[in-house]
Amino acid sequence: MDGAPPTTPDPPDSSAAEAEAPAAPGLREILFPKRGLSATEVLILANVAVFAALATAWRAEYVPELRYWTTSWWHAVRENGAYGWLVPTIFMHAGFGHLAANLTALLAASGAVEFLAGSRWALATYFISGLGAAIISYAGHGAPPLSVGASGAIFGLLGCTVSFLVRRRSSFNYAQRWKVGRVYLPLFILLYLPVLGRADVHAHVGGFACGLLLGLVIPPHPRIARLAAFDPMRDDSGE
Repeated sequence: MDGAPPTTPDPPDSSAAEAEAPAAPGLREILFPKRGLSATEVLILANVAVFAALATAWRAEYVPELRYWTTSWWHAVRENGAYGWLVPTIFMHAGFGHLAANLTALLAASGAVEFLAGSRWALATYFISGLGAAIISYAGHGAPPLSVGASGAIFGLLGCTVSFLVRRRSSFNYAQRWKVGRVYLPLFILLYLPVLGRADVHAHVGGFACGLLLGLVIPPHPRIARLAAFDPMRDDSGE
């Protein structure tokens, strides 16, 4: 036995405890939260692929051909109840500018739902809201052609995000709730609500309403609970 004094354990390292806290997600994790091909990327690729295929097939006759087919589908729905023809319209666009504008909004809207609820709910919200918007658009117009574009589905994703954040407010920690109430929701109102009345208002409002209803019932992804478990502002919040 040597004469060295007994050693005492080092005091707990507060930095180690902080290291265990989940890191705040960056922009990439929010827009593409899944490793591999995310739901958001699948939706973007589907819209691009449909436009590329039609543009290659129709070339200079793109607009006349688009109107011809959507007019034919309108009559098929009206006369034969062939509502299945509404499905392709949620992936079709009137031109490259229309596609580019919608893809920019889709990136943000689908990325938000995928981060909050998961890839399956992002896909489901796109399809359900898109079809709901297409049906309401058809019902609101008494003449052909069928409306085309992903904007109804996109507004559904945005509506889902809004009602989800309000409905699941208690699932977030204080810092997250502060960001939602003071940053995200006001930004949404300023950027997107004025667009509801543009172009096909029936599709926009119909898709947004479908999304609002979906956001009330879909469950949060487990990542939300993991992130909310670490609340550095809890002591200052008074909650």
